Amino acid sequence: MTQIRRLTDSCLHVTTDDAATLFDPGFHTFLEGEIDLGSIGEVTRVLISHEHRDHVNPEFVKWLIDRGEDVTVYSNQAVVDLLSGTGVEASVETPQGVSIEDVLHGMLPTGSRPPNRAYTIDGLITHPGDSREPTRTAPILALPLMAPWDSTTGAVEHARRLKPSQVVPIHDFYLNESGRAWLRTLAKNVLETDGIEVVDLDWGDSYTV
Repeated sequence: MTQIRRLTDSCLHVTTDDAATLFDPGFHTFLEGEIDLGSIGEVTRVLISHEHRDHVNPEFVKWLIDRGEDVTVYSNQAVVDLLSGTGVEASVETPQGVSIEDVLHGMLPTGSRPPNRAYTIDGLITHPGDSREPTRTAPILALPLMAPWDSTTGAVEHARRLKPSQVVPIHDFYLNESGRAWLRTLAKNVLETDGIEVVDLDWGDSYTV
């Protein structure tokens, strides 16, 4: 049995029989007060897709390590180097039960495309970070719905290409509660015609697979 909980933005807490994984511990979840940090359950590993601060806040990572036991942090080399400068040790290795796909971040208005690591855990859920380049997905796909590097139309097209059974919405910290709900409903109404279920998770919500 697996529980998937949205924190905020692209930060997900996924608990399986073998591990408790936190994806992309960005500044929004840690600093904005939308989530009671004490409500975050056990974390045994942290998977970080790329170096942008909405996906990795070093203080959040330190907090997770300090409050836990044997917490291991994994990412690409750019993030390992960033965290090393703050005294946090991280690894570029691929943890057990995880597969990775190294791609590039979606094109930003500045022209920047930093390295981005997509993760799939236990063949169940794929977190692509900030990229539409991943070529495969588990049955559940975490799908960025709104970003400066792509559109909601791009999100829908990406889901159609990869054909997951379910989509968990992520990357929406720009929006208020009603805006997030509207965007999820839009994606849901479009993708259900393709047989893809958009799970209606807002910040703090969870469901069991």
